[in-house]
Amino acid sequence: MTEGALADSDRGEPREASWSVGKLLRAARRRLALRNYTLLLVLGVVWIVFQFLTENIFLTPRNLSLLALQSSIVSLAAISAVMLIVTRNFDLSVGSAVALVGTVLAILTVRMHVHPLLGCLAAIGVGLLMGAWQGLWVTRLGVSSFIVTLAGLLYFRGFSMIIADGTTIAPLPSGLTEFATGFLGPAASIRLILLVTVLVLSFRAVELRRSARLGLVSETPARFLRGAIPALVVAGAAIWVASFGGIPNLVLVLAFFATLAHLVMSRIRYGAQLYAIGGNPEAARLAGIDVRKVIFINFVIAGLAYGVTGIALTARVSGSVPGSAGLFLELDAIAAAIIGGTALAGGRGTIFGALLGALLMGSLNNGLSLMNVETFYQDTVRGVVLLLAVAIDQFGRRRG
Repeated sequence: MTEGALADSDRGEPREASWSVGKLLRAARRRLALRNYTLLLVLGVVWIVFQFLTENIFLTPRNLSLLALQSSIVSLAAISAVMLIVTRNFDLSVGSAVALVGTVLAILTVRMHVHPLLGCLAAIGVGLLMGAWQGLWVTRLGVSSFIVTLAGLLYFRGFSMIIADGTTIAPLPSGLTEFATGFLGPAASIRLILLVTVLVLSFRAVELRRSARLGLVSETPARFLRGAIPALVVAGAAIWVASFGGIPNLVLVLAFFATLAHLVMSRIRYGAQLYAIGGNPEAARLAGIDVRKVIFINFVIAGLAYGVTGIALTARVSGSVPGSAGLFLELDAIAAAIIGGTALAGGRGTIFGALLGALLMGSLNNGLSLMNVETFYQDTVRGVVLLLAVAIDQFGRRRG
């Protein structure tokens, strides 16, 4: 074989490999999209069933607003859970870390009379420090994230009890409580929903047009419609709910951080590195990715989630209860991520899927509560749903 042929052959292999990787990534995205659509269908069926079982109470705008508010705390925690599980790491300390953040916020604003804004910044700083502390143990000392965060589950809760003397600290300043329990007005909510819908559809159209110019996609109008129809349906439902009482402020906070996390995971290099590490850590390292640095930053992001979630939870109940605040929140967050399609083996998961998982679990709790079903039955149902979600995920992976 001539040198030119060898050169052509050498140049051809990367192209073929690149094509194969791209094909696999596109197939993975299609599977995730299919799972999300299936989860939406399941959620719709659950809502219809509860509408009948609760005598037409479940789908009232007031109850749907309450459901969104109830699901917001778990959804905030589920965002960081997805980002960690994608890299084959777990965080069992979320509930205790959130309790410690809330205790710090309550001590500063209630006992020390610090301005609420400064108190929130300090609480977020505490969350970041906790995330960085655990990230150092995982990345520098090589301790399993399971063990590190299991220990955090114990001593973060202990620290919160120690600094609060085991007592409830309440009430928080009225401004914090009013924000956490308040709503954006109906008119402003509708305008915001319309603006976001236009921006999303415009961005999607620009993206498809650019992909079509590069020859990456075909049938652009059909692809646009497949994405536009669900977006318009969701926007219409949101407008209907918001027209009666507006959008809860915590839902707006959730939407902001969920959008930010989605952009990080899908639009920048760091997000691609997270998926690469989860898919094959050794291959990612050989490809030049600083695995330890990426995972450390991931834990710092989890620390930011501790801060935001802790502030939201503490402000919503207007006080810190260190012994029970955030109890089992880590399990709910992990369950929401798994139900939403995040693979326990790493390398696969989306923020949107985790939000759907949190909403499904919240819908089960809300509907069963409206039916006056005891809490232990609710826990049983949630456990069965989680088990089925993992079984379906494993079955799909074996088939793949």
